[in-house]
Amino acid sequence: MKCELVDVFSTKKLNGNGLTIFSDVDHLSSADMLAWTQEMRQFESIFIQVKGGEFHARIFTIEEELDFAGHPLLGLAYHLHHHYGNGPRHEWRVHTKSKVIPLTSLKTADTFTATMSQGKPEFIRTLSEQEAKTLYAALNLTPPSEVNIGAEVISTGLPYVILPVASPQLEHIVFKVKDLAPLIAPLGAKFLYVLDVDNREGRTWDNQGAVEDIATGSAAGPAAAYLFKHGLINSHELTLHQGRFLGRPSEINVTIAEHDGEIANIFVSANVVKVADINLVD
Repeated sequence: MKCELVDVFSTKKLNGNGLTIFSDVDHLSSADMLAWTQEMRQFESIFIQVKGGEFHARIFTIEEELDFAGHPLLGLAYHLHHHYGNGPRHEWRVHTKSKVIPLTSLKTADTFTATMSQGKPEFIRTLSEQEAKTLYAALNLTPPSEVNIGAEVISTGLPYVILPVASPQLEHIVFKVKDLAPLIAPLGAKFLYVLDVDNREGRTWDNQGAVEDIATGSAAGPAAAYLFKHGLINSHELTLHQGRFLGRPSEINVTIAEHDGEIANIFVSANVVKVADINLVD
């Protein structure tokens, strides 16, 4: 069995969000995939299978399998380009548990860029003032008076609570609860993303607060949709920042396609750089 290590949302090795891409995995069970993800100790791993000429991906955190995720699919575009492509630009369609994801890969002399079409965002719920206060308190935050917009649950494949804060609130986050899941699951969310609306910077963790994610592609679409909906950006292109608190600052580029005043599609892009090839003994 083989795996490939890449860094996503970076042009330099050992920066951005690391990813393990496993191939030759037809013999692995779901339990095996989870165990290999736990062995690599990264936030997520992706397992690629080719069935009938189509690409199928399964994505795992160290705790569970996900229906969809951003940075694993963007990193996978690097693998597909170099193993199945023969030109500088390619388009791919990858089957995940929740939907088929269109990907584009572009290789130049200096960089490799992957772009994901996340589709039209789903605005699931606007939180009440009390619901939001509960989440702010759970993270040692206070609702910012200067941010006159509410928290929302938004999804482009994975539903996030987008919890707005003003600078420098990101510095003050401390988990005051053992598990966010019982607080956000009734709201229709899987994870929570704290968004500094002034600096377009975010932070997110597993729901126990044990592992912070370096850069979250699946949250970038909802975060951009949130900023656009509330008139907090004056362009259809923006860059979200994440990973500063982990010493691996990352940039997530987002493009919003608009039709008749509504978001028709969201494109999330990342630079990807290869780190290593590994042969595993299974």
